[in-house]
Amino acid sequence: MTAGQDLAPTSSEPPKASEAPEAPETAEASESGEASETSETSEAPETPEEAASPSPSGPAPSGPAAAGGAGRRRVTRVKVMGAVAAMLVAALAATAVLQWVAASRADQARESLAAERALRLEVSGAASAFSTSLLSYDYRDLQTTRATLSAQATGDFLATYDSAFGGAMAQVIVKLKAVAQATVREVYLADVDEATAHAIVVVDQQVNTSEAIRSVKDSHLKIALVKEKGVWKVRDVTVLGAASDDQYALDGKNNDSKNDGEKKD
Repeated sequence: MTAGQDLAPTSSEPPKASEAPEAPETAEASESGEASETSETSEAPETPEEAASPSPSGPAPSGPAAAGGAGRRRVTRVKVMGAVAAMLVAALAATAVLQWVAASRADQARESLAAERALRLEVSGAASAFSTSLLSYDYRDLQTTRATLSAQATGDFLATYDSAFGGAMAQVIVKLKAVAQATVREVYLADVDEATAHAIVVVDQQVNTSEAIRSVKDSHLKIALVKEKGVWKVRDVTVLGAASDDQYALDGKNNDSKNDGEKKD
């Protein structure tokens, strides 16, 4: 090499060929930097709180927690069904009790009405039988009438009857050959209980004699009854009057008519 060549000045600008190789290094550095950041991000450990708390948008819990929730819901449904069943049973029981009480009261009412009806029938029958016996007689057998009344009455009634129909009255009945037949039309009861009762008896009577026929309509008898040894008997009787009292002579000559106690020509 000559001295002139060694001392030749060099250019101050860098050669262009030396700039081209630097670009790959920059790209490689960028790629390596992004890769390192990605690895650091993916490798960063989670905190205990982050690991324990489930993601709101993540999947539903599974395992023991899910089984426990389903079990609690099943127990709740069973309790609700049990409460409903208990309410139904209680309602049915209450309905059954109310029906039983209503049926029991209805039975008691029917029994009470039946007992009252039977009692009134006994009193009505006794009053009717007595009225029939009192106003029915046959001159051929007056003692039978007295014996019948004796069985149906009590107290001093027989003494009153003997004073009214015995003695002179009995002789008139025999003389006229009187035969009387009574028919009870109505019996009205009042103040009926287990021991005493009062009745109004409406009776029609027809008396046939050897001389005339007498027809008495709607005679009203006021009767007081008492119960002795299970049998209703008459203690007192009062004749209140009749709606009409007509008499027809058999020979057609005499014809008397009485209405409301008054005699008409």
